[in-house]
Amino acid sequence: MKLSTNQLDFASQNPKEMAKALKAKGFMRGGFNKVTKEVCLSYAKGNVTFKDASYLLDIRLSDEFANNAKNAKRREACQLVLSNFKDFIQEEGLQCLKNFSIIKIDMGNNDSIGGQSCAIFQNKEGQYCGVILTEQEYNFAITLRIPVEQYWIAKFMKLNDSSMVKIYVYNTAEHSYQWIQYPGDRIAIAFKQSKVVIEQVDIEFKKIA
Repeated sequence: MKLSTNQLDFASQNPKEMAKALKAKGFMRGGFNKVTKEVCLSYAKGNVTFKDASYLLDIRLSDEFANNAKNAKRREACQLVLSNFKDFIQEEGLQCLKNFSIIKIDMGNNDSIGGQSCAIFQNKEGQYCGVILTEQEYNFAITLRIPVEQYWIAKFMKLNDSSMVKIYVYNTAEHSYQWIQYPGDRIAIAFKQSKVVIEQVDIEFKKIA
């Protein structure tokens, strides 16, 4: 059984519902948020200027979604996300290195954690950072995703100590952010819990006809 980092927290609270979603292949999310995130990261990586990013975002949202009053307001909200994200990365001195990397973590017994990582940045001190763009709140005390993301970025960037990586959680709905660095023992606990979660989802998955 393979779960992505995006699925771990939901699966830990709802293993049966996670199994149903996997069976129905219905866990994918996209829409306005996906397009906005892609444009934000394209700007952060230096591929486009902010002006061009704003124009690109408007064009993509207009082309991909119906042109009506409701979606016009959503396009305005997405432009605000882009503008506030620009302020965030400038304030923190962040440069995007990769929009994502492909996670491959073998958990044993044919279980694994996969999917796409969060974006990988570097701050002005040279420290590697992950940035998660989200509309949801994270409980830093119990989340599995964030410590696993922290571990993966350290592994991907060939660092000796995963506690050297900082993870930012940028809330696009509230235009606020927090950051955290988990110690090695907390990351180890997250992996043990993730293994249990994956096994629980696998059991529920096999119960579905």
